[in-house]
Amino acid sequence: MKINNPIRLLLILVLLLSASHSKAQVTPFYDSSTNLYGYKDSKGTVVVTPNYELAYNLYEGLAAFKQQGKYGYIDQNGKVVVAAKYDDTWKFIGGYAAVRLAGKYGFINVKGEEVTPLIYERAYNYHGACCYKGQAHVKENGKWKIITLGSLPKVH
Repeated sequence: MKINNPIRLLLILVLLLSASHSKAQVTPFYDSSTNLYGYKDSKGTVVVTPNYELAYNLYEGLAAFKQQGKYGYIDQNGKVVVAAKYDDTWKFIGGYAAVRLAGKYGFINVKGEEVTPLIYERAYNYHGACCYKGQAHVKENGKWKIITLGSLPKVH
């Protein structure tokens, strides 16, 4: 589609920009009176009252939080998508995030589903372009390899 009219191009750009800003984005904030973190929307309205030990920014629509020593994720509306059950979490990249529980690593998707079992010694989905192709680096039996996320490997 070729756009010759500069006014039409400007209108399309304005529509695209307004559509991208229409979705509320929450950001973490610290409440010094409670020593806890919560989330506010872009207008400064509290969406999630401070009840987290730590709160992180959104990545791919989800933000990690820490509550009672465990990590989970909320969505851009402040709804808990993944309950606080993991010992550690990482940001979402390419629709997946590494998680750690009881010293073992695996991956979850944006629905909070474990897409690999938590069997790995280490796991990274943020090294290079492979994470955007649904792949990740994992360490198993002392050796690093690349796995495809979303397909469950056989447990030994």
